[in-house]
Amino acid sequence: MQKLLYHATTQKKAKLYRNSGAIHAPVRGFTTQQAAMAWAMKVGRTVILKFDAGQAHKLPDHHNEFGEAWWNDGDVKEWQCVFSAHGDA
Repeated sequence: MQKLLYHATTQKKAKLYRNSGAIHAPVRGFTTQQAAMAWAMKVGRTVILKFDAGQAHKLPDHHNEFGEAWWNDGDVKEWQCVFSAHGDA
């Protein structure tokens, strides 16, 4: 199932992803950017990345009023930064 997801992370991890060329599985994400941002605020993350999930599975928890939480069973090698509190994640 192909699904667009938004992943909340830290600036440090975003740089590690870029340097390694992948976000290693499992990669959790939300169905909307707003849901990922709400989660990021709750857990202190400052970067939101968007990616196409190739093998998405719905998580039993982590959902919020803005979207559902899913995980991707496979490394993510292409993503786009859609928000960074630092400007250069």
